[in-house]
Amino acid sequence: MSEHLGLKERINQFIKEITGVKGVKACVITSRDGILMGRAFTGGVSVPSFAAMSATMLASAEAAASISHIQPPERITVMSPDATIMVISAGERTLLAVVLEDKADLEATYTALTKIAADIAEVL
Repeated sequence: MSEHLGLKERINQFIKEITGVKGVKACVITSRDGILMGRAFTGGVSVPSFAAMSATMLASAEAAASISHIQPPERITVMSPDATIMVISAGERTLLAVVLEDKADLEATYTALTKIAADIAEVL
């Protein structure tokens, strides 16, 4: 990423990268406190609520892992008949959450998204 881009432009570039991953229908980048930083959503979705709930899911899973004396989760995956939600840590302060098509290849998508999450962790 160019050092000359502002924060908003960098976030928009990350959103474009995320939505460019095969199978991604929608996404957010949010703080671990659930504050929305960037998004690509359509329809009548309360995106700030989705961002906050995604942060809550990751924090809860990390807390459950901690009290169980296991390593923090690499991702949170919520599967329904028509879509999958995947939440991935993007450093100490941020995370990304995506809504995937029902036929998405979860492992290939996760691999692509972890690379983007690592880039986000370096910038945000």
